[in-house]
Amino acid sequence: MTTLMTLGVLAQAAGQVGSGRIQGGWEYVWACYGSTVVVLVLYSLSLWMRRPQAPHDAKE
Repeated sequence: MTTLMTLGVLAQAAGQVGSGRIQGGWEYVWACYGSTVVVLVLYSLSLWMRRPQAPHDAKE
């Protein structure tokens, strides 16, 4: 426990401790949104292509 406290004090003294808030990072958020949309579209397309077909000689 003492070692962790010492490292924390040293990091603060060196100015390496941030404000606790993530700056930027929206590129990763949009990349995740984009990949999610692509996966959903491809999955929907695969479901549509594998849908059961009605027999051609069926009478209604």
